[in-house]
Amino acid sequence: MNPAGAFPTMKAVAGRRPDRLWLLAALALTVALAAPFLLVDVPPVLDYPNHLARIFVLAHPDDPVLSQIYAPHWRIVPNLGIDVLGTMLLKVVPVHVGGRLLLALSMFAPVIGVVVYHRVAFGRFALWPLASGVMATNGIFHLGFMNFLLSLGLALLAAATWRVLRRRSQWLATVVGALLVTAIFFTHLFGVILFAMLIGAEEAVRLWRCWRSRLLTSGEIIKTAAQLALVLSPAAVLFALCPLAEGHASIGAWRGLQKIWALFTPAMSTSVGLTLATGIAVFCIVILLWRRARWARGAWLVLGALAMAFVLAPSTIKNGTFVDVRLGLMIGLVLFATMDPRLDRREAIVVGLIFAALIGIRSLYISSTWIAHRGDLADIRSAIASVEPGATVLVARGQPGNVMETPKPARSLPGIYRLDGHLGAMLAIERKAFWPLMFADPSQQPLDIRPAYKAISASLDEPVDLPYLQTDDSVAPGYIRNWRRHFDRVLLIDAPTPLPVIDGLALLQATPYAALYRVIPKP
Repeated sequence: MNPAGAFPTMKAVAGRRPDRLWLLAALALTVALAAPFLLVDVPPVLDYPNHLARIFVLAHPDDPVLSQIYAPHWRIVPNLGIDVLGTMLLKVVPVHVGGRLLLALSMFAPVIGVVVYHRVAFGRFALWPLASGVMATNGIFHLGFMNFLLSLGLALLAAATWRVLRRRSQWLATVVGALLVTAIFFTHLFGVILFAMLIGAEEAVRLWRCWRSRLLTSGEIIKTAAQLALVLSPAAVLFALCPLAEGHASIGAWRGLQKIWALFTPAMSTSVGLTLATGIAVFCIVILLWRRARWARGAWLVLGALAMAFVLAPSTIKNGTFVDVRLGLMIGLVLFATMDPRLDRREAIVVGLIFAALIGIRSLYISSTWIAHRGDLADIRSAIASVEPGATVLVARGQPGNVMETPKPARSLPGIYRLDGHLGAMLAIERKAFWPLMFADPSQQPLDIRPAYKAISASLDEPVDLPYLQTDDSVAPGYIRNWRRHFDRVLLIDAPTPLPVIDGLALLQATPYAALYRVIPKP
């Protein structure tokens, strides 16, 4: 066994520059991950259609119809990354091409971050970080948390940059780090946290080694603390200035044993079997290689802190949802970025083939489910074809969001949530109609709802459950109170069979998955 090697330890792939094998592996991974995006124009990713609708509005601020409903309001909020990129992109490419490019970027960003961080930490291009591609289409990706994923990639890239610059000039590292943390803040706060953990752990280990060598001084401790404070200070100042800092921080429930399933987040797919197979295979490989791996400086501190946070974290904090699920993914990414297994040639080939098979199978599975999703998209487009620009459309669903037994796998993420809750956003994108669930929360998005529509909007809500349409609308909760007076149409997604007869609604178009009704005005 070659003690200096890594996965794999073949001399050809352990160099400072990528060799042919590494480049071929990276190309194959890119093709496998990108292929599904060519198969459907609106991938079945929960929040994606809603994000795309908002970006579409931001890219067309002078649209004669949409500008009467929505108004861009650029402000200091931590979720601007995708909006800024998307607004520029959708001015030059079609909406569904630009949208998929943005979604693909959010998928690739964490993998790229893992590869770059590993390269800087261990000084060579190895195949091990490419194996993190098995986590690219993870549970968070299926939920559509695009800014969050982008921020994790940026955090890993920024931490790698810190490592390089720290060796050359402490103050150059401080200045560049402050600029990078500013960019990460405008993508997502979790990215700032990960960046802080990575560089903080590295500096803590360095100080510990100085202490063991009897070289540590109080001046060095103060200097390091001041440097880290300066690096992170832009994020602290920006957070204090943003709307998210206002109000109390509401805490959700602690999910207890449900966290066991959340541990599978890095491997999560819309198939329970594939999720378990991937998660167990990766877990076994990591355990087998644990004692035979080198670790990046500070890795254990970061992994330990993330593990503790995962156990203690509630399901939600303020407007942030699936907090423990997000932490589960962060653990997986840091594991691949900071671990450098030592394998001989035969072991490397076996491990490489396992990961290649898992990545290939997952890509084929996603491709098949996304192709099947075309039918749902066609049904929705057929149902909304008659909706006129500027119409107000209430979106309802035939099944609650926590009901995950569906005939098509792409409609739900088992054990987490349904994935079809925001398909109503196609009303804004393709019909320029008003729908009440546009992501336009002042603390998170740079978009406002015009006053005339604000009372019938709910940026952080879900489609109406069918029973609410069948009861007295005068006592309905929130934005749907007296909905028969405020909405022109009702779009029912995942409609039951047979279609229900709803008082005050006239059926206009029915498809297997969606139905459009006209609201009959009250006399």
